[in-house]
Amino acid sequence: LANAMVLAIQSDACDEHNWQEVAGRYAISNSCGQEGRSYQDEECGEVFSCPVDPDMEMTAVTAGSQIRAPPPFTCEPGTGAGNYAGYWDTSSGTEIEIPYSNSLGRTDTEGCCWWGRGALLTRGVCNIGKFNYYAGKGANDRGEPSLYPDIDFCEYPEATCASAESKELRWTVPFFEWTERVQSYNQDGWQYFDNLVSFVDRGMTDESFIHSVNRVLELGCHESGCSDREVRYANERMTNFFKIIDDVFDAYSLLSKENNQATTIKPTSRPSRRPTRRPVTVPSPDPPSPPSSGNPPSSVESPPITSKPSPGTPLRPPTLEYTTPPSITSPMAGSPTGNPPTPIPPTPIPPTGNPPIPIPPTPTPPIPTPGNPL
Repeated sequence: LANAMVLAIQSDACDEHNWQEVAGRYAISNSCGQEGRSYQDEECGEVFSCPVDPDMEMTAVTAGSQIRAPPPFTCEPGTGAGNYAGYWDTSSGTEIEIPYSNSLGRTDTEGCCWWGRGALLTRGVCNIGKFNYYAGKGANDRGEPSLYPDIDFCEYPEATCASAESKELRWTVPFFEWTERVQSYNQDGWQYFDNLVSFVDRGMTDESFIHSVNRVLELGCHESGCSDREVRYANERMTNFFKIIDDVFDAYSLLSKENNQATTIKPTSRPSRRPTRRPVTVPSPDPPSPPSSGNPPSSVESPPITSKPSPGTPLRPPTLEYTTPPSITSPMAGSPTGNPPTPIPPTPIPPTGNPPIPIPPTPTPPIPTPGNPL
């Protein structure tokens, strides 16, 4: 993921972009290979490598999004006079059709259909050929299970970005390459899984492991200086890795001390979203409803406070309920100073067969208010 963020995600790309300048110009023949590479010549044996068809014609789906960016990569048959590949002029946003070579000296695009594709920009006749051998039509032709039995990636390498299965292939292809080239890497005493275990045991802070893995992916070797080329955006890849490990997966919380208690090595960058569990003790300002019973209250009672609200229920201040005799009209909010309100004469009760018992007026007890607690 850290590599994919640099290679494809941040530019929303599926096809490799024409990014290498040669003397300030972008050679159209960069589709044959950039940084001095020749993708069609990166073979790994007849069994796995795709055969190069000089008559193949293809155009990439995606290109750079910057202003006057070079156009998508293309490949077409023909070499020599009349088939020269020119260069892209960013000042005018046009292709200048004069012979212009890439860093390896190519001035045509014949057989140059093996540029990078997918989230890791899987490129070359070897890597694309292996995917076809194990997961494409090549596997199906041998009578073996195949993820894409009807797609021949050797005949149509742009299927990764332009077929009906493109949304899935943009990730299936890089998953395969990572498994086949990186996770299985074991050269000169450096084995990927052994170093991965050591990296985790040491607290996942060893930057040398990240750089070695990036070199395995991009250069095919793990040691510093093992290739004439350098890993592009090496620091950004490492930053992405630790960002994913820490901020996205919070993997540091999975590490344990000797007492088997999880510990966070790095502080979280986001506040907790858990709701508070403390009760709110401010009384509700809503006026209470009069009681339905005709019996006068013996005292003012406060409802119990729930300390743990049910999930999804917003916290509200608890309402303090009280009752008044049916013959006395309660004031709206009581006296702001806490003094009893002026009594109100009782209202006669209609006869029900027995004469009513007169109830003398009594002062209403103080009503709790936000500024006058009980």
